[in-house]
Amino acid sequence: MELKVDHTSEEALEQIKNKNYKLRFQGKLAEKKVTVKKILGIGISYDRKTKKHSCQVEWL
Repeated sequence: MELKVDHTSEEALEQIKNKNYKLRFQGKLAEKKVTVKKILGIGISYDRKTKKHSCQVEWL
């Protein structure tokens, strides 16, 4: 999950992909070795001026 202030939720998802956040979760679940088949990427944006937020979710 990535939160961006005054940027788009698309930019948040791009950062998740570019920095390989999913590598931090592959094979781990509460420190037990498991096989992780699907990981969700969640990009959230918040606009300080309009006080609105948006969210995008996709499988990585």
